[in-house]
Amino acid sequence: MRKKYLDNVRWITVVLVVIYHVIYMYNGVTSFGVVGPFHENQIQDVYEYIVYPWFMLLLFVVSGMSARFDLDQCDSKTFLKKRTRKLLVPSTIGLFVGGWILGYYNMLIGGAFEAFANVPKPFTFLIMCISGCGPLWYIQMLWVFCLLLLFIRKIEKDRFYHKCENVNIVILLLLTIFIYGSAQILNTPIIVVYRFGIYGTGRKDWSFSPDFIKI
Repeated sequence: MRKKYLDNVRWITVVLVVIYHVIYMYNGVTSFGVVGPFHENQIQDVYEYIVYPWFMLLLFVVSGMSARFDLDQCDSKTFLKKRTRKLLVPSTIGLFVGGWILGYYNMLIGGAFEAFANVPKPFTFLIMCISGCGPLWYIQMLWVFCLLLLFIRKIEKDRFYHKCENVNIVILLLLTIFIYGSAQILNTPIIVVYRFGIYGTGRKDWSFSPDFIKI
C-alpha cells in the first residue's frame, strides 16, 4: 500500500532542493561555478544554511523507508531488479544523453581541456559525461545503497528491526549523536559531494526500522 505521507515529504523536500540550488547560483559565499551575488550582504543566503544540513539526509531517510516497505512485498532478487531498472539504467543513460553538457562547462571552468589536450576524444567525452553527473549523483548513490542494504540484510536477518520495536523517544534523541558522528566519515575533501557517511547511515537506519518510533 502506497504511503501518501512519504510522497508528500518527498515532493516538499524536492521543492526545497530546487530553491536551494537557485539561491546557490547567486550566493555570496563562494564564487566557483556560480553566477555570483547581487549584493555584498544577502539575506536569502540564510536559507542555504538552514536547509543544507538536513534536506538531502531526509530524502535518503524517505528512500530507506520506501526500500523497507518494498522489501516486505517482494524478494531480494526482484527488489534489486526493480531498483536497477528505476535507478541505475536511467541515471546511466542520463550521463550520456545530457550529462556531457554539464560536464563540458565543468571542465571548461576548471581548465580541464588543456590538461586533457593529448587524450583521445572518445576518452575525453567519457570524462566529460562523468564530470556532468550533477543531480544524478543522488540516484546513483541510492542504487549503491540498495546493494549494501541487501548484503547487510542477508547477514542481519531482521534482528535489529525487531529490537527497534520498543524504541522510545530518549533513544531516538540519542541517535542524533550517531548521525552527527556519521557526518564526519567519508566527507569532503575525502569524497567531494558524495557524503557517504551520513547519507548511508540515514538510509540504512530507516531501511531496517521505518515505523519503530513509539512515544
